[in-house]
Amino acid sequence: MLSACSSSEKYEPAKQPTKVTFSLVSDEGTNPNIWGEASPVEIQVFELRDDSMFMSADYDQIKADYKKALRSNFIAIYDYVLTPDQFKFVNSFEINENTNYIGVMAHFSEPELSEWKKAVKVLNKGREYHLLMYFKDYDVKLKRVE
Repeated sequence: MLSACSSSEKYEPAKQPTKVTFSLVSDEGTNPNIWGEASPVEIQVFELRDDSMFMSADYDQIKADYKKALRSNFIAIYDYVLTPDQFKFVNSFEINENTNYIGVMAHFSEPELSEWKKAVKVLNKGREYHLLMYFKDYDVKLKRVE
């Protein structure tokens, strides 16, 4: 008689939480000051229900009071600082089951000259994402790497 082992619980991706890792990379010329010298940049990463409030808000609104600016779209925030020419890896963590977007905001020294925010869609069940956040001059790039 031939028998096989089977698990009574089947893996169902739709019931598993989504996990995310980040790579934050800054160029050697990131965030130049008034003398043209690169300087550290503060970064905030947001878990969002929707990206509409984030993408329509201006820099000063989010900086002054991100909870007020993002209202019910806000779920969680993570703060980082990158120095010029730095790489930082953020280990895997589970996103909230209500998270549908990840947004990144860079606090550049010249926000009016910069591309200071980006957002990317994520599925909130059963996925694993690696997000690349690249900072160069006054620009932030956000890319989902699968």
